Amino acid sequence: MIDTPTLERLLSPYNPWWNDDQEISWKSQLPAYRRPIVGEIISDIKEIGQIISITGPRRVGKTTALQHVISELIDNEVPTSQILYFSFDDPEVFGSKEIQRIIFDRIVNYISSGLTKRSKAYVFFDEIQRLPRWELYLKKSYDLKLPIRFIVSGSASSPIFRKSQESLLGRIKDRHLLPFSFKEYCLYRFRDNPEFASIIKKYQGLRTAILDGDIGGVFQLLYSANEDIRPFMDKINDAVITYCREGGFPEVWTLKDPIRKIEYLIEQQVRKVLYEDLMMLTSYRKPENVLRFLVYLLAHPGQEINMSKVAKELGVPRNIIEENLPRLFVTDLIFRVKKFTHQPLRVRQGNIKCYPIDLALRNAVLKTWDDFTSDPAMMGLYAENLVAINLNKWSEAIEISYYREKKNEVDFIVTFGGDKFLPIEVKHSKEPLVKAGLSHFMKKYQLNMGIVITRERDVRLEANVLFVPMLYFLLLS
Repeated sequence: MIDTPTLERLLSPYNPWWNDDQEISWKSQLPAYRRPIVGEIISDIKEIGQIISITGPRRVGKTTALQHVISELIDNEVPTSQILYFSFDDPEVFGSKEIQRIIFDRIVNYISSGLTKRSKAYVFFDEIQRLPRWELYLKKSYDLKLPIRFIVSGSASSPIFRKSQESLLGRIKDRHLLPFSFKEYCLYRFRDNPEFASIIKKYQGLRTAILDGDIGGVFQLLYSANEDIRPFMDKINDAVITYCREGGFPEVWTLKDPIRKIEYLIEQQVRKVLYEDLMMLTSYRKPENVLRFLVYLLAHPGQEINMSKVAKELGVPRNIIEENLPRLFVTDLIFRVKKFTHQPLRVRQGNIKCYPIDLALRNAVLKTWDDFTSDPAMMGLYAENLVAINLNKWSEAIEISYYREKKNEVDFIVTFGGDKFLPIEVKHSKEPLVKAGLSHFMKKYQLNMGIVITRERDVRLEANVLFVPMLYFLLLS
């Protein structure tokens, strides 16, 4: 049994705000930059009664986000005695099945004992996937309508975690945290200059104007934004190169030696995911197969995947590809873009493109840490990948796909608002032209607007096609 003194000893290091002297010190050590997900979770806490979960890759900042939420609750005058944080990564718990069996109920009873009739507790469980059958404990507490708001985190690279979430449908709201986007990277990098953050916030209407088909609004917004952003343009251009090289995992930026950065990414984001997280699947025993597919996809970003061709090049039977490829997609290392069919429920297997969720993963695995910047073709691929990462986060998008019909191709089709389509082409050449595929798609589906994302800073309109500078698209949409 875990008596109260033992439990308090276990919880005390995780909850410095229980001690007035430690609370100030704890807050001062938090990173000044808060990711947007913090505000989203605070809104969820206020507006919905569900359990809230944060999922995402390893080392992406989930714990820091939880701590920022706790800090916000304290600033909003929630009594510190009603806020409890615990990580199931704690070796004292993780190493004992007996403690794992009772620790959840002991913590719930402990925090509940100090509540009055009208008060409510906020319990933060980090790395909750470490607790066997954790979803059953949360389901029981939720159904009993205990006066506790649960905010939990877990690695979405764990298939076991995702499967467990399914039993909580209707009871849990998931927020998925991915590596820093380019916009977040710039906001973090220029965090000591509040003027930059206010400019980015001022012109955040670009996505809305694009999806509304408001060509005039897009022109006006970009014209005004260009004047305000111009003083920062040299630094932003430098940020493109460093972001394409070092990606969006914050801990990578703190390492000075490129070799250490590469080792960190391979160890934390590849080996641990493939050799630990995926090994939790009882039917999965050969992580080297998935590693081979990962290396192949990283070497061919944005290229249409043909299962038979991949199997032939890797020297394995096609059924091995079809069996293992879906496992790679649950790791948050790679995301796929399906082929547009105008019938989302009838997508032919094998018609997909794949992009790394973070460009630094490609650089680390393929050892291209510095070489890519001198290759215009490779920079074009990186530009397409940056746009794919950006579109992958559009909440309005029902589906992101690509179009290919005979010789007509379009890089991305955003399906939104039911049956509305936005075709987007990425052109990194100095003088981009409207490709035939974009015009073909717009004519076929009677669209009044298409987008070409360019490396230039000029905005122009040509035959209902808007040419939008890539930097503005990434920063303002």
